[in-house]
Amino acid sequence: MDNSGLKTLCSYNLPDYVFQAGKKRYYLFLCTGILIFYTIALFFICGRSLAQEQTFKAPVVVSRIIEMDVRQPVKMVGTAFPLRESIVACSIEGLVVEFPVKRGDYVKKGQVLAELNTTSLKIRLKGAKADKHLALIEYERAKELYEGDAISHSELDEVETKLIAQEANVEGIEDDIGKCTIKAPFDGRITEEHTEVGQWLKKGDSVVSMLQLNYVKVRVPVPEKYIQYMKVGDESEVIFPALGNMKRTGHIVHIVPQADKRARTFPVYVKIDNKDDAIKSGMFAEATFETGSLLSATMILKDGIVRRGGMEFIYLAVDGKVAEVPIQAGIAHKDLIQIIGNVKPGIDVIVRGNERLRNGQDIQITGRMDPGEIDD
Repeated sequence: MDNSGLKTLCSYNLPDYVFQAGKKRYYLFLCTGILIFYTIALFFICGRSLAQEQTFKAPVVVSRIIEMDVRQPVKMVGTAFPLRESIVACSIEGLVVEFPVKRGDYVKKGQVLAELNTTSLKIRLKGAKADKHLALIEYERAKELYEGDAISHSELDEVETKLIAQEANVEGIEDDIGKCTIKAPFDGRITEEHTEVGQWLKKGDSVVSMLQLNYVKVRVPVPEKYIQYMKVGDESEVIFPALGNMKRTGHIVHIVPQADKRARTFPVYVKIDNKDDAIKSGMFAEATFETGSLLSATMILKDGIVRRGGMEFIYLAVDGKVAEVPIQAGIAHKDLIQIIGNVKPGIDVIVRGNERLRNGQDIQITGRMDPGEIDD
């Protein structure tokens, strides 16, 4: 601000130091006024936001806590096997001219594993096609002669049979040429090489060994006292200690009805997704089955559990507000899980929208998802 302008506001001829003191008081009053204005505005805004927050009700979906009998889990050891294992063989004899794969390669179904020499077969095919063409000409002539009563029906049949034989000969050679290209029967990994370029293969000789590992089957020898409680389709949680106790969920696909005569155990196979190729054939596994004695348990949908800071909680819906309850998870059964804590069946637990709730928060129930109302 221009000092001369401020001085003209004063009707007295004041000393300069008095004028400077007045200027400072002027700025002080101005800053104080601005500060008071912004403080009031901020208080109003915060108060309005707080009022809005207090009136906001978080939308949630709830589910009923139930009591049910479940079988206690029993852990058994097993071994991982490939879903498929095959020694790919040659169905025709010939000289290997191409062998583009090697041990450890991943190949897709239909990918070429080896090529055999087809030169002699193609020469034979050329001659066979010429014979077929000649036989077709003879057949057309014979038809004309037959229609003119120049030859008998049996003579026409003889010419037609000759044509059919030539067609079959061509198809047979074409099939042999196709067999010279040996292809992968399924998606998998090459584990062994049984031939090489320049080797003569006889019919039935091995070309490669393959494993299909996008899924694996864990073979578990199950004691006879538990086998009665198992059925195809049952879920099993499998742990692989060699992979840092990695857990995978699988389902029973085979129950072999023949027991081992010495151990009295029945082979049970659990199929597990392995698209990341983490599980290798022959790995040790620990499979858990729900085959133990019956236990009455308090159960909720698995989505009702919130894990935070190394602890487990559930959020109950009580009179339109959130009630936080610490619990301990127990036995899992399909989409349900046992909870151990200060809770009783019949109360509603929040299973959707529970990620950021806090104790005592207002909620609005927008839906229900009780056990038994969802797909297994």
